[in-house]
Amino acid sequence: MKKLLSIICASALILGLASCGNNNSAGSSGSGSAPSGSGASSSGENTELRTVKMCLARTAEVLEDTPFWVAQNMGYMAEEGLDLEMIETFGTTDCKMVATGQADFAVPGPSLALQSIEQGLPIKVVCAYDAINIWGLCVLNDSPYQTFEDIADAQSKYGRKLTVALGDASWESLVTPTLIAAGIDPKEDLEFVVAGDNRYVQVAEGTLDLLFTWPGEAYQLIGQGYDFKYLDGNEVLKTCSGGIITNTATIENDPELIEGFCRALCKGMYFTKYNPEAAAAVSCDQWPNIDVTWKAAVYVQEGRNYQMFGPEGGEEEQKLLENIGISYEDKWALNVQTMLDSGIITKEIPVEDIFTNEFIDLDWDRAQVEADADAYDWQATAARYEAE
Repeated sequence: MKKLLSIICASALILGLASCGNNNSAGSSGSGSAPSGSGASSSGENTELRTVKMCLARTAEVLEDTPFWVAQNMGYMAEEGLDLEMIETFGTTDCKMVATGQADFAVPGPSLALQSIEQGLPIKVVCAYDAINIWGLCVLNDSPYQTFEDIADAQSKYGRKLTVALGDASWESLVTPTLIAAGIDPKEDLEFVVAGDNRYVQVAEGTLDLLFTWPGEAYQLIGQGYDFKYLDGNEVLKTCSGGIITNTATIENDPELIEGFCRALCKGMYFTKYNPEAAAAVSCDQWPNIDVTWKAAVYVQEGRNYQMFGPEGGEEEQKLLENIGISYEDKWALNVQTMLDSGIITKEIPVEDIFTNEFIDLDWDRAQVEADADAYDWQATAARYEAE
């Protein structure tokens, strides 16, 4: 029996707490996977592949990490001489794992990345991933609070604070700047409740009022039949979210590793955007035991694409598509300011201490990625799932 997706609620941990303690790792599988251990580098030579460790602060068995699995299973990592190992971690933070060399890369939320930099951890963002503000809320469609404005001044409107379901206490810092930008006073209007992996169920049942979430998760929950409405944080605060971090020692001593990893991941991001059905098939082939409809699997990719490239058809989307992986000073400066204003960090951090674009290659062959996506037999994968 297919394993029910604890839905990417575990997935939010990619943006927050995580781990070392008991480490598990996930490798490639599925029809498109390149063999582990050897492969062809970008120069065309056969070479032993170098294992590169990507730290996830939760389980890897979700459908939202598609760009990574595309990069691995379509051979883009092997072209760079790399073999991807996704590390599931528990017990400390993903930022600390990268800082101490236990992982090569991670993708923390901006509040956690900035807090870590303020604390002196030797990390820096080397590739943009979630290029918009992804932090929002889900509410029941029949609830009295259908907008951020409905949530503001909750005690006078509803006689009590509204409860917000979190997966971990650290997630409060992720959403706080968005709430403040929306005119909500987190201390006066809200009570944050750590509700664990089934937090979305508690909101669906009416036990808790609001679900802290993000598009990739919200789109999947709605696609799976949960009666939720998504309140989009990007509409009230236009920052960026998680970027790929690495250790500053790696930046100094191993730039080719970073450039190759980022190039492979950017190809995976473009593949996911160009053909969401093929992208869904890659993730479903990687994790065939996840219980999901095909509609929901594709819907997750639409959420992932929104996180990476913003609203479809807009100016921002075109800019981000032309500059995949590039971080922007204005968005990170706004992140710093909003986190100063909300007390998440205590001193201004120069943007040059936060990110670098020196490892982003914009000249890789997009036509080849498009051809790969067009050739992927997603219909065969879709046939294994209920349509909706």
